[in-house]
Amino acid sequence: MLKPKLISQVLQQATTGGVKATILLNPEGSLLAFAAQSDRDARIYGAIASNIWTIYSKHCKPEVGPLSFLMLECEEGKVAITIVSTMILCLVARDDVELGILKAKSEALTRHLEEPLSRVAGY
Repeated sequence: MLKPKLISQVLQQATTGGVKATILLNPEGSLLAFAAQSDRDARIYGAIASNIWTIYSKHCKPEVGPLSFLMLECEEGKVAITIVSTMILCLVARDDVELGILKAKSEALTRHLEEPLSRVAGY
């Protein structure tokens, strides 16, 4: 059974050092768990991340393979989006956070969540 509160606690551990939000979405873009300043922020970041991921994945060239990681530099911050099992993981950071730190945090979360999420992905 997926326990959003426990997953939110794991996501909260990455929401430090300039990372403003960490969000886990299902493939359709619905929030499963998040660590952010407000529910509103999480919903907004989640909707944007889900749409960006969907658009980029549809336009990947077959010879390159499926999209696995996406980093964006925006006017007001940086975003990392990746897949964990079949779920979408999004980290939103301030613009002064180094891309390497953001990538390292997303990779650490992916390693930590991959096995538990793969058990519930089939349901």
